[in-house]
Amino acid sequence: MIKIILTTFLLFNLLKADSSYEIKLIESIMLSLYHKDMPIRIYADEETAKLLQDSHNFKILTQCNESVKLLIGKNFQELPKECQEKPLFSTNYREFKNNKNSFGAFYWRKGRPQLKFMSERVSRFNLTLTKNLRKYTE
Repeated sequence: MIKIILTTFLLFNLLKADSSYEIKLIESIMLSLYHKDMPIRIYADEETAKLLQDSHNFKILTQCNESVKLLIGKNFQELPKECQEKPLFSTNYREFKNNKNSFGAFYWRKGRPQLKFMSERVSRFNLTLTKNLRKYTE
């Protein structure tokens, strides 16, 4: 019984640590890109909005409109007209590769975190990657 309780406790803490790591990583990336516009006004899918809800660096908007600076999430196939040309930071590799507005991605592959940027798209949105992020460009 004690083993079950300890295992459950450890798993819970590991999952919580992963989401905390994700939040901090996404915050640091976006702060380096949008340091002038704090808090950053974002539109996120449901899962990502839950993940970022405790962040003081993001203002999560429920409507995708002209005041949105950035989209963050896994799936943005159907967006309002105002947001179809906004930059997208993806949390899914496929969305990163297939969406023409996805300039970067943070996702998990085989239990390991992956960070990637597409230099052409970063330039198109007039974003500047810091020196420590440039090594993740394709």
